[in-house]
Amino acid sequence: MAKRTSIPKKVKEVLRSEVGFGCPVRDCGNPYLEYHHFDPPVHITPHNNPEGMIALCAQHHKKADGYAYTNEQLHAFKNNKVHSKSVQGNLDWLRRDLLSIVGGNLFYETPIAVQIDGHNVVSFKRDSDGYQRLSICMLSLLPEERVIIEENSWENIGNPLDLRSPPQGKELEVSYHNGDYLYLKFSEIRDELELQKKFNISPDVSVEFKFPITVVEINFAVGGTNINFSSKGTQAFGISAKQCVISHCGVGFSLNSGIAWQQNPKWKLENKYELRAGNVIKVAFGK
Repeated sequence: MAKRTSIPKKVKEVLRSEVGFGCPVRDCGNPYLEYHHFDPPVHITPHNNPEGMIALCAQHHKKADGYAYTNEQLHAFKNNKVHSKSVQGNLDWLRRDLLSIVGGNLFYETPIAVQIDGHNVVSFKRDSDGYQRLSICMLSLLPEERVIIEENSWENIGNPLDLRSPPQGKELEVSYHNGDYLYLKFSEIRDELELQKKFNISPDVSVEFKFPITVVEINFAVGGTNINFSSKGTQAFGISAKQCVISHCGVGFSLNSGIAWQQNPKWKLENKYELRAGNVIKVAFGK
């Protein structure tokens, strides 16, 4: 079998743009995308020619790999500019100010929501069109593959017990056999009263939010540790906090545990990358 080659960032940008930054399959629009080689398939001819590739969500990429769509249908998805504009319009919730709720704590317009030992576990970055792009680096005590998302592009998944990412992309849930877990849920909130009622936030918590806003709830746990963020609060190495508020800061929740994290050895080897200090760094292997 031919070896799959790494897809250049510029090719990903072209593919994302032509589908309106969301999965082009009817009634989907999920903004977390993979990249499907179909004309020709990569196992026949290794290539990264955007004319023979398409951006799809993980679910519909799997279907495309199983030949659920013809080449003609996939080219039609790529060329349907009217539909791509409609998909892009449905993602306007990603253009609003973002409030991350992490273990009951509030981080407003804070790009790095969760950082542990220099790893940006959950972070966001606005692109040139003003859309929030999600990045995830799941941690694990085990030397196994875990989820990596780089600016809305799936880079690694591993073998989760369960992976759920419904159409429109407003939920993302993944769990593994050892208890590693991540759940994100996005909501559109119209005003302060709705925010207080929906998330049980005290009226005493007062920050100048620009409504309407998009709220992302982040629940996160690492199996074999006491790191656990849930709606009940933050639990991590004796730290317990709830309804703390940070606004317009670089990092929200930050923890230095000293743990030597073991996840993604195969991904790092195959892609010649290492994860260090919250960044993905390309490394050159010597002879």
